[in-house]
Amino acid sequence: MEKAFVGFFDVLGFKNLVEKNSHNELIEIYNLTFSEIFESYEQYFQPIFYQITPELEKDCLDIKIFIISDSIILIQSKITETGLLAIISTCQFLLSMAMANGIPLRGALSYGSVSVINTGYGTSIVGKGLTNAFNIEKRQMWSGGIIDRICFNEIPKANDLSLVTSLLNAETNLRIVEYDVPLKQELTSKEYVFDWTEHPLLTSEIVIKNSFFKHNKNISDQNANRIVENTIIYFNKRNNKK
Repeated sequence: MEKAFVGFFDVLGFKNLVEKNSHNELIEIYNLTFSEIFESYEQYFQPIFYQITPELEKDCLDIKIFIISDSIILIQSKITETGLLAIISTCQFLLSMAMANGIPLRGALSYGSVSVINTGYGTSIVGKGLTNAFNIEKRQMWSGGIIDRICFNEIPKANDLSLVTSLLNAETNLRIVEYDVPLKQELTSKEYVFDWTEHPLLTSEIVIKNSFFKHNKNISDQNANRIVENTIIYFNKRNNKK
């Protein structure tokens, strides 16, 4: 068992994605989408991350990533400022690239105990860190992600607020936002969230809306439409501030 930052992300509209595509098409969508995301992250984004965090610990980008059906789990065991920055940037990049590829995600980054148990029968991932992130993810009504405030409290630094302030005011792609997140039962909660809107292909609200319909997906129920609308509202607010 180890303490870690844990990200949990869910593919929105997954059931629809499965039903509206053949199995071979589904495999191709997954392979193209997630291969492109993580290959692009290693090739393009990691070097940028090294430039903006010159005192980076060499192993802080060794983030464990698991993709199981419609769930994506990220585990960062480096509990330092740069370790947290690394997983924030990874989650942010994941959200942005997935939206650009027509696979909107919803998720959360939290902190707690987690274990990856490998046996001859398979791999299990268990712990409060995972359930914390899972519970936060399920409350939201949009495509986006919350950064649990507990993550900043765990940084071994005298004044962790300086990290929050620097991320809120950042002029680079590694930036977070304080936002009234739309929740279920028409509630909202002011939270730190990922600013996933910085992507050359995410140019307008039409592009965002089309992402929910890409790959033959069909948005028809009221909750799904509310998720789309809330995502577009967030995107437009971020664009108006750029």
